[in-house]
Amino acid sequence: MFYKLSNTATRKTIEKEFNVAFEFSQLYKPSSVINGLEESTLPIITADDTTKVQFGIWGLLPQELEDNWKVYQNFTNTLNINIEQLDVENSLYENALDERRCIVIITGFFTSKINDGKMYPYHVHLKDHKPFAVAGIYNQLEDGFLTFSILINKTTNNRVDIPSILSYKPVIFDANDQGHWLNTSLEYNNLKDLIASHKSLEYTSDRFSKEFYDNDIVFKNMLDSDFF
Repeated sequence: MFYKLSNTATRKTIEKEFNVAFEFSQLYKPSSVINGLEESTLPIITADDTTKVQFGIWGLLPQELEDNWKVYQNFTNTLNINIEQLDVENSLYENALDERRCIVIITGFFTSKINDGKMYPYHVHLKDHKPFAVAGIYNQLEDGFLTFSILINKTTNNRVDIPSILSYKPVIFDANDQGHWLNTSLEYNNLKDLIASHKSLEYTSDRFSKEFYDNDIVFKNMLDSDFF
């Protein structure tokens, strides 16, 4: 579904926008392309401590797993979770939706669309390029590392601001919705309506022209890959 994200916001912008502080600020580095098929970290805020930004590895792992991230992800992909098809009885997600919710901080995500018979990648972001929050769940491994998945759900027909050949998008929250999502006194069953009717933010999207990606190795590789 969604394998690449972007986060170009500065540390100060994130801290101001979310009224938090980074736990290890020296580790934060903005990135225009974050590849989920590699072991990548992103800033997250967990329900366990909403006063700080921590770092999570993108791709949920079982809490008791002893093998490394790559070994697990070679067998299954936990970068995205379709909230409508989530098996809450699966031990991987056990209690996570009730007890280990998080928001993932990004400035954009990548989709694709067919134009003139060809596939083109699009970068979807807020018009002001400010960071925003994607709903997620996380697990904490025995060594203390956090791993997470982002939640996705179906788009509605009026979401013309998100071009995509897919019918899904990340679950994105505004500031008020973030507070509800991170409130552990609310069980997941109390939040289903929030997911279904969360407020829409105003997005714009940039299509990468053939001339642009032909001359830029990063975006050429994105277009040539099999997950756009």
